[in-house]
Amino acid sequence: MNHILLTIVTVTVLFGISFLATGMVRRRLQNKMPFSLHIIISLLASVMLCLVAGFFYLNIHYSAEEEALAVLSDPDGATVTKIDGGYRVDGPGERVAMIFYPGVKVDTEAYLPLMKRIADNGVDCFLADMPLRLALLNKNAADQFISHYSYDCWLLGGHSMGGMVVAGYAAQHPDKVDGVVLLAAYPNEKMNDAAGLLSIYGTEDGVLNRKAYEKPKPLFPPLFTEIVMNGGNHSQFDSYHLQSDDGEASITASEQQAQTAFAIRKFADEIAETMSDDDD
Repeated sequence: MNHILLTIVTVTVLFGISFLATGMVRRRLQNKMPFSLHIIISLLASVMLCLVAGFFYLNIHYSAEEEALAVLSDPDGATVTKIDGGYRVDGPGERVAMIFYPGVKVDTEAYLPLMKRIADNGVDCFLADMPLRLALLNKNAADQFISHYSYDCWLLGGHSMGGMVVAGYAAQHPDKVDGVVLLAAYPNEKMNDAAGLLSIYGTEDGVLNRKAYEKPKPLFPPLFTEIVMNGGNHSQFDSYHLQSDDGEASITASEQQAQTAFAIRKFADEIAETMSDDDD
């Protein structure tokens, strides 16, 4: 949500700058330019400035560290395969899979170590590539995985803004999603009461807005599990350099990801058990 507020402020400021600049041109023309044209030119100029600024903003991104890229060639454990739309991380499990949306401006590959841990624990993973590393530009990325692969239970997961986007997808497609995993994230609309929700964030997270996180809790489904990870932060759910506004973790990234993978496996078992009870 902080990104949305930043966007609104940026657009407003750029429009103001464009309006003042166009006004100076209008005065030089001795007000021969119609005021309506003044407004139109200001709007177009601000839009173009936003597009340019947005392009540069999104391309200054969080790169995957070498240890994350090494997962691609690691012969042990779950198999990592590049597929259309992202990566498939195939472990020993056969019934449950999770589709994962990365956080804003983060390389997809930065999440491979976490996905491999989760798959090794029995939950296969599909890691979605996003245009310009922004999940908002491909909200329905899960569709291509759900339509091409067969699992008894589908989970959707996401980190930061990616979590907000998957929560929205789950709310709009209740027939496709059995559970949602949010890592340092929260939904902005009511979720499906039939789906489970697992929320994990670290005590040292300096990015997650805690007040904004608490506000939508009435929208959470009855099957809700919250884990506040002692010593964890925002950046260590994946493998990229520490964000400038994040807190310093008191546990290692490996420990944070191991705890996360364990919690997701336990959550998946609970979802699968609930589905079995419903079938009975």
